[in-house]
Amino acid sequence: MRAWCPRCDAVRPGETVCPACGTQLATLDDTAGGHQPDLPPPPEEGPAPPPARPRLRLALAAATLVVAGLAFVAGRSIARPAAPAAALAPTTTAAAPDPGAERRRLGWSGGAGGLAITAVEARRLATEERETVALVTFRIRGLPADQRVLGLRGLRLLDSGGGVFASVEQREGGVPVQPVDGAPGTYQVLTGPAPRLSSLARIELTGVVTVRPRDQTLTLDTSGPWPAGPRMRAIDPGPRDAVRVNLGFVRIQGVDLQLRVASAFVRDGQALVVVDASPGYRGIPGELLPLGAELRAGDRVLCTRSWLLGEDAGRQSAQGIVLDCPTRPVPRLTVALGAGARILPLDVTLRP
Repeated sequence: MRAWCPRCDAVRPGETVCPACGTQLATLDDTAGGHQPDLPPPPEEGPAPPPARPRLRLALAAATLVVAGLAFVAGRSIARPAAPAAALAPTTTAAAPDPGAERRRLGWSGGAGGLAITAVEARRLATEERETVALVTFRIRGLPADQRVLGLRGLRLLDSGGGVFASVEQREGGVPVQPVDGAPGTYQVLTGPAPRLSSLARIELTGVVTVRPRDQTLTLDTSGPWPAGPRMRAIDPGPRDAVRVNLGFVRIQGVDLQLRVASAFVRDGQALVVVDASPGYRGIPGELLPLGAELRAGDRVLCTRSWLLGEDAGRQSAQGIVLDCPTRPVPRLTVALGAGARILPLDVTLRP
């Protein structure tokens, strides 16, 4: 009996397991005393080939190193900044925003009696109370250059169904307006909660509330030297230093309102006049009393001021106006005063 390793193709006499590769040896029958005629003669004994398993292990190790290297390279690539995964998703086109949702240009105009008004635009604003209100801008033409608008009488903002688009604050005289800085004749109205601006269909009003004309005057004798230095010379207003005023549509029972020149000063290049309301006026809760004053030298207007009594709710006493005007020395100055408001008819409907 001879043992033969089928893997190494080598005869291993006296062995059951190949000492080279560990393969189970096959048993050969040699009772005939020689090689079997149908079997090739066994090869000569020679150095055993290197074992196959170590080669397989080396190949597996090499493959492991290659995979590890690829993983390292992939990791370095992933570590670089890349677009977010959401960018890989199919993009969708968002609907175009409604141009009339937050701002709408109007350009609606109307006029009567020499006055003209234009609703310029409307905007929606968010308040601190998380309400959405509207701000409507108006342009008014046909008033004297120095005339101040206080409010709009009978103002209504209506939707396409004839209902109220947004409410507005109504006072005795009208809806208060705020002048726009740097835009003469332009005013704004703030509304209550407002829907989309596209539902605003028309605007109605019946009049414009303005400060009454400065048609009452007081004369100051400013003859004599006007100091050239920083010190100013006091001017005595004289016995006629006050005028009674008509409050217009504001009626205050038991109050005889007067405007009085409390003090006046001059120096070379400057005149200063303080106009105060009479002590009998203490203000009306929730109402404003407009005052207007200007200082003139002959027919020339030196400066103009307007004031709203009651605008500062924290002050209970009457307020006044300070006229601080540049001027050369003149023998007399004229103080022109007006108080209260008047309503100019302007019954129009503004629409597209």
